[in-house]
Amino acid sequence: MNTKTYTFTAQIKKVPDMDGAFVEFPLDVREEFGRGRVKVQATFDGYPYAGSLVNMGTGCHIIGIRKDIRKAIGKQPGDTIHVTIKEDKNRSSTRTTEGRTT
Repeated sequence: MNTKTYTFTAQIKKVPDMDGAFVEFPLDVREEFGRGRVKVQATFDGYPYAGSLVNMGTGCHIIGIRKDIRKAIGKQPGDTIHVTIKEDKNRSSTRTTEGRTT
């Protein structure tokens, strides 16, 4: 389990055809965490959020930024934010024998 905190600045990107937004994680998630989907504790400009780093088929991993969080921090797609990411040890994914994530 990775206990490192990752800190970076990222541009908020818009989800096409939706009112969603996300930032890209700048490192290889499999190399850093040993698997593709990782439950994390994050902050966006200091605002806390529990979510997951996921691959949406774009070749990189992202974490979504809910609309209420964007409103609270006064940021929208195109803006730059300060992000921290740390693996959430209390919500970490585990694999069952059937291969499903629990």
